Formats: sequence, structure tokens, C-alpha cells
Amino acid sequence: MTNMGKVTWQLVKERGHKLLQLLGLYLLVMMILVVVSLLGRLGASELFGIGVSFGMLTAIAGFLSLAVSQERVWVSNRWRLVPIANWKLYAASTLANVVATVLLWLLLGLIILALAMVKPVQIDWPIEAVPFALSFGCLFLVMLLLLGCLISLAHMLSLMITDFLPGMKEKWLKGLLTFGVVLVALKLVAWFFDGISWLFRVMGFSATAVDYSTGTALTAQISQVIIVDMWLAIAIFLVGSVCLSLVNCYLLRYWVETKQAQQTA
Repeated sequence: MTNMGKVTWQLVKERGHKLLQLLGLYLLVMMILVVVSLLGRLGASELFGIGVSFGMLTAIAGFLSLAVSQERVWVSNRWRLVPIANWKLYAASTLANVVATVLLWLLLGLIILALAMVKPVQIDWPIEAVPFALSFGCLFLVMLLLLGCLISLAHMLSLMITDFLPGMKEKWLKGLLTFGVVLVALKLVAWFFDGISWLFRVMGFSATAVDYSTGTALTAQISQVIIVDMWLAIAIFLVGSVCLSLVNCYLLRYWVETKQAQQTA
């Protein structure tokens, strides 16, 4: 039986290679903007703000790339024929996505921090904001994990159902499933941002709590109760991810086949 750790590491390396390409493109754009900034055509706050915005776009592109890579594992002979239990393959692929995402965020954060040092931007983050930032990051990560599990569930259900349908009905059903997943995903994201807006209102932050032009940031004290609520939300997202993963593992074992015909020696 193949070691799960080795499979996870191989998946991390493969997906990390794709993310490095996105990161390289982001870094190239930022280097061009730094040159423009040093020539006096771009202010410090504008450079920092653009860096953050492009960083968010890169993170979104990274999530989509990881989601596509994960779904290919379920129908690839290369991975499905590896002598490892299906639940271990699912766990390894999911864990690889989490590790790759965290590494991408860390590298993006380092680049954005370097941008802030090219032309210093004074941002006053109180020490009370550190646990809040960590909690928020974990909450966003588990939300992406839940969204990834939902995408896998829709993919596996479409594979399971469409195997019994003729071509035209198969296309219609895949379209409906895709539409349903998009609706659920949008609702999930809406709930997430509604919750974040509620947190900001409770803490007394306005929509312009962070102002790049003046360098001000969160200055109010972070309530311990709010941080506890965030970790409660994290636990709920994790439970949902585990439940969806159990269903996915069952479908992967009994219903989902690879696209290519299995080769025999």
C-alpha cells in the first residue's frame, strides 16, 4: 500500500508548480509597478493598494486552479490506480490543496509586505488585531475547504448520474448541476460576507476602516467574544466539510470511475 504522506507530498509539488506560475506572473506585474512607482508615477498608497487587489485576484485564480486539479484526480488513471485506499487519496488531495493554499497566501503576504517597504506605508495595526487576523484567515480557509468539498460532490454526482443517460440529457443534467453548484456557492459566499459585515458593525468599523491614503487601519479593541464566535463558525464549516467528504469518499469508492479504460499488463 502506498504511503499517504508520499502521495500528499507529490500532489503538493504538482499543484505548487502551477501556483508558482501564477505567483511569477503576479511578481512580474508588481515589479513593473515598483519601477513606475520609483519613477514618481505612482504613490506609495496606490502601489500598496494595487498590490493587495492583484494579490486577491491571484489568490482567487489559485483556488480555481487547485479546484480543477483536484477534480482531475477523481477521473485520472494515474492516481486512481495507485495502490492506496480511496478515502486516503481523497484526504491526500484535499490536504494538498490546503497546504498549497496556505503557502500561496504566505508568499503573497511576503510580496505585499515587500511592496510596503519599497515606499513605506504607515499602517497602525494594534496588537489586539493579531488574533482577529489569524481567526479570520482560518475562517476564510475552511470556507474555501467547504466550497471545494461541495464542488467535488457536484462533480461526482454528475459523473454518477450521467453514466446512465444518453448524450443530450447528460449535457442538460451537467448544466443544471453546474447552475445549482454556482447558486449554492454564491449563497455560501454571501453568508460568509454577511457574517463579516456583521462582525465589523459589532466592532464599530466602517466600510472605510482601512484607508491606504492616510495609513490608518483597525484601531478599536477586538472583542474576545467575537473571536470565539469566529472559531465557532470555523468549527461549523469543518463539520460541514467532514460530512460532505464522507459522502464524496463513498461516491468515489463505489460510483466514480476513471475516464480512460484501465490498462492491464
